[in-house]
Amino acid sequence: MDIATVTTADQSLLHAVRSTLEGADEVILCVAFVHDAGVRLLEREFQALRERRTTPRLLVTTTFGTTSAASLSSARALGIDVRVLNPGSRQTYHPKIYLGAKGSDMRAVIGSANLTGGLFSNVEVAVSLRGARTDSPLASAWRWANDLWQDRRVETWNPPGVAEPAVERLEPELLALIDRERLRDPVFRTLGRSPRPNRVVDLCASAVYVETERSRQRHARPEEIPAWMFNLAWERLRTHGKLTNTELLNGLRVHRSSAVCAILGRLEPVRVVSGASITLTWPGNYEAREP
Repeated sequence: MDIATVTTADQSLLHAVRSTLEGADEVILCVAFVHDAGVRLLEREFQALRERRTTPRLLVTTTFGTTSAASLSSARALGIDVRVLNPGSRQTYHPKIYLGAKGSDMRAVIGSANLTGGLFSNVEVAVSLRGARTDSPLASAWRWANDLWQDRRVETWNPPGVAEPAVERLEPELLALIDRERLRDPVFRTLGRSPRPNRVVDLCASAVYVETERSRQRHARPEEIPAWMFNLAWERLRTHGKLTNTELLNGLRVHRSSAVCAILGRLEPVRVVSGASITLTWPGNYEAREP
């Protein structure tokens, strides 16, 4: 059996979770909290499972009000069987375990990260295991998760009785910073060798609306960049002190990474580092560690 320590520092934790889901015939995720950003980070893997007619099982808690209805609605839309365990009696449901099995093989990631943007942006650590389903650590982990799924206190999650579930909102501080810069100058030029204007034409708690040269020429509507993309990038930058356009595009799968970098690059105290790649730094965190 292969065992490795994975962390958010080098993105190995997110890669391990994605690898756990890839090609699996059975999936069980037992986590305390779920945010829309976490679901989006694994969206490609969930879509592939749905195409293969595999139904992942997701067990969460809603006791603390941290898990959002938007995230669970997104998970269900991706073909995930969502259930809730709120044990009560002064007990707290607080695991973070990701399990995937294919035939006689199995993978597991067991550690500190919930199904949130923390998979990429927080300081998190886990143990990644890969081996046979009969290997004792993997077999016991699967048995524990499966027994928990069948606990009599577990209930099927039902969305709240509203027409549309709430979506993830920009962190208040981040919303205020973007709004201040937008009012000062609504045109945010992309970073890199060939800057292009991105005009922020509207801003609300759930999204930033950007107009580009191309959209104007095509008379198309401004593109909506959802809040989770900014929140995820912002937290990664503040926690780890550095963020590159490549990380946004490939790691976070933020398809408007250039616009996100352009906007975040104007916010204090973010600094833009010139070089071959687009890099943002958080001075008090990252530069202090530079040799």
